[in-house]
Amino acid sequence: MEEQDTYEQPTAEAAALAAARGLGEWRRTFRRKQSWVAKKHNASRLYLYDGGVVVRTARTSRGDDLFEGAYDWGTLRVLRYFSTRGDARYTLLDQAGVALNVGPGLRVFLKEDKQALGITSVVEGTMFLWPRTWGDHIEESVTRVQLPDVLARIERGETVDFGPYKVDRRGAAGRRHAAAWSEILDISAFDGTLLFNKKLRRTTVDSAHLQNIANVNLFLAVCRRFQGQG
Repeated sequence: MEEQDTYEQPTAEAAALAAARGLGEWRRTFRRKQSWVAKKHNASRLYLYDGGVVVRTARTSRGDDLFEGAYDWGTLRVLRYFSTRGDARYTLLDQAGVALNVGPGLRVFLKEDKQALGITSVVEGTMFLWPRTWGDHIEESVTRVQLPDVLARIERGETVDFGPYKVDRRGAAGRRHAAAWSEILDISAFDGTLLFNKKLRRTTVDSAHLQNIANVNLFLAVCRRFQGQG
């Protein structure tokens, strides 16, 4: 796949999905490496728009069945999973709880993870090329668009759910333990696991795998905005 290939125009179907969702102008297109062996995926595309992303992908386990989804930056939840080879598998979660896995690698959700994230069904989609390029763009766009609203909601006294964690104006809570922001002095990650107050040799909030946190970059931005505050 060459750089110029990413400017392939959206299909009429993709454009209609984007228009219905109000995603604005189209910017780039991503596809899978073309193959006769997995030819059912050759027509799969991931389209980036100013206001979101449209995905048209063959399902990996259902013959020629096609899945189509349109997601806007303001409501999309994203999960990022790195395999041992460093491949990035991304999960796009819509408001109905449908989880679409795209990119290389394999992502398996445990029952407790599905419950925490509100996942109602999982779709195994295409391994689009250049996953870090479109994946980073999606995560950065979600954080940029959602952060002001999330901070405002917290300031109003609301609780925001990120899956294994919930945050409000008082502090952060895991599945078992919670801590006030004034108690959270350090947030770090080690071997794919998020740790609170590691430097103090104790965690005031449950540890969790980064791959299970919805919009992890947004979550970290929120935590760093409030941590240490009384």
